[in-house]
Order: sequence, then C-alpha cells, then structure tokens
Amino acid sequence: MKPSAIFSQDEIPSVIVLFLALTAGLSLIMDYFCIYMGMRRHYVAGLMWTPALATFLTLKLKGRRIRDLDWGWGDAKWHGLAYAMPIAYGLIAYGLLWGVGLGDAPDPRFIKELSKYLALYNWSDTAVLMFGVAVLGSFGMLWHYITSFGEEVGWRGLLTPLLMRKMGFLGTSVSVGLVWAVWSAPIIFFPDYNAGPRDLGIQFVNYTLVSVGVSMVQTYIRLKAGSLWPSVMLHAAHNVYILSILEPVTIEFEHTWRYAHEFGFILPVVTLMVGLLFWRRAAAEGLGDRIRL
Repeated sequence: MKPSAIFSQDEIPSVIVLFLALTAGLSLIMDYFCIYMGMRRHYVAGLMWTPALATFLTLKLKGRRIRDLDWGWGDAKWHGLAYAMPIAYGLIAYGLLWGVGLGDAPDPRFIKELSKYLALYNWSDTAVLMFGVAVLGSFGMLWHYITSFGEEVGWRGLLTPLLMRKMGFLGTSVSVGLVWAVWSAPIIFFPDYNAGPRDLGIQFVNYTLVSVGVSMVQTYIRLKAGSLWPSVMLHAAHNVYILSILEPVTIEFEHTWRYAHEFGFILPVVTLMVGLLFWRRAAAEGLGDRIRL
C-alpha cells in the first residue's frame, strides 16, 4: 500500500503536524548533545535518525503499520542516478570554484590525512587521492547510508508522499527542503557545522537553497522509483562526495568560505539550477500535479 493511501485526505494535515512536532521534540534532545558535547559522529547519527523515529511514532499513534511505507527496492537505474547526481553537481560547483581561482585543489593536507588513515605509505599523491576516493565512495558509503536512512524515512518516506496529495511537485519539494533546512538550523547557528562564525544568516540562506535544490531532485527520483531507498542513496552520496571529498580536497583562500561548501554561494546556485531542471522534467512527464504516492 502507498504510504499516503493509508491516510484519508482529511487526516493528512494532522498527520503532518504530528510528524513535525515529534521530529522537533526528538531533534532538540540530540541538538543539545551536538551543541554542548560537540559534533561527534554518534550524536550526529542520533540527530539524523530523529525523523525516522518520529515517523515510526506517528504511524503508531495513528494506528498504522510501519510496513505500509514504500519499502520496495525499486528499479536499479534510480539507485544509479541517485548515486551519480551528487558527483555531477558537486564537480560542476567545485570545478567552477577551482576554475575561476576562488579555491584550488588538491589540498596536500587532505592527501596526507588520507595516506595516514588508509595506511598508504610510500604511495604517490595521485595514487593516494585516487585510491582514497574509491574507498570513500564505496566502503565509506556504508556509514552515511545508515545515517541518511534515518532522515530519508521521514523526509521522503512519509512527508513527501503526504504533501504530494496536497501541493504537487514544486510545493512538495520546496516545503520539504525548507523543513530540512529549519531542522538543521540549530547545528548551523550554534556548533561548528558551518563555514565559520561569520555571516551565519547568509550561510543559512545558502544552505536552504541547497536543501531546496536537492529536494527537487529527490522528489523526482522518489516519484519515479516508487521507493524511498534511492533517496537514501542520494543523501549518502552527497555526504560522501560533497562533505568528505570535495570540501576537504579544496585549498581555501581567505574568502573561499563565501563560495565553497554548502554554506557558500556556488553549490547552492548549482543545486538549485539542477533541481529546476528536474522540476521541468517532472512537469513534462505529468508529475507536477498533486498525485497519490
């Protein structure tokens, strides 16, 4: 059964409110640990799992079953597209950054860290970088896949199907992107999940644009695949290639922070443009209107 079909049209607003309230409450607990104890990976993992826990609690409180979510695997091509998308928009964004001289690559400190972390002694810098990217992009996906699952169960497993019955493609994508960004706001404004303590308001706006742009891509893949798993793949691949590879491999100059990362200017513009292309494609394929997902 499709997840939105287990709720009547009249029930959807109350289900969404309950889900968002539970997500906010659970998130505040983990935000406390992330803010006051530091962005340790286990605290971050706990935070990322709060949307999934909120989803399960919502279904339980509404007398529905967890198995009614779209747990089917879906066509493999959508998993492949989901994996490739962050590589594509990441290379476009950082290629522009490096190409116009706002940053440079590769950072020798990153290569040194990779060499030490993977025990690649006496390897050339090129070999270390190539092997490191291969390892991070394969085995390194496992941790990110598990943590991304926690978010995507909520964002694309429950919230997206419900909103698609009310708003259609664009409204759903923008709404989920905004919820995603606001949910992330505490760790952007208070601990060190940002590009430094300067202009945090601008950084948050840029992060919101990334969230909305990626959300458009996610909504399209979610609709086409009929499964939440490709969304997990895209989220995990984004965290690997953007956060674990392209960011640390970049040599930053004095003002690079204004253009790099999820908090600078370039990646938000690129992801938003990519998202708009997927919106146009969805409209051309008849996926733009309200539908039951």
